[in-house]
Amino acid sequence: MPPIRSQKTNLTQQIRVNIKKEICEFMVANPNIKQSDVASFFNEKYIGLNIQRTTINKIWKDKQKWLSVLFTSQFSHTFCQRSVQFSEVDKAMQIWTSQAIAAGLPLSDMILQQKGLEFAKMFNMDDKLKCANGWMYRFKK
Repeated sequence: MPPIRSQKTNLTQQIRVNIKKEICEFMVANPNIKQSDVASFFNEKYIGLNIQRTTINKIWKDKQKWLSVLFTSQFSHTFCQRSVQFSEVDKAMQIWTSQAIAAGLPLSDMILQQKGLEFAKMFNMDDKLKCANGWMYRFKK
């Protein structure tokens, strides 16, 4: 008969982006506080959240990433923040779409895809970026 092993499971808990940003802002405002005290503070503030000191340390190591995140309502449900693969095209598209919306121009998926291809060609990325439906979905997020 095989030995009985304990049923210990490692449950990882994902922390939302806005909480990670809040942790970093709290640590900037309180530079002499211990990471274990920060973990205790946020565990009390957010019932059901079980943050360990090591997790606070990992978040603090990436403080530049979390402090630079602009808070929008979509981040209240976001758990990770990935960098954009074609940042130049993405930045140009953000500027262009904000100007188009301000001018009252209608924006369709076809128009955005064509503009994305124009910017990809302008930045010599037309062989790498096809502006397909997946790209369109991620850009609109």
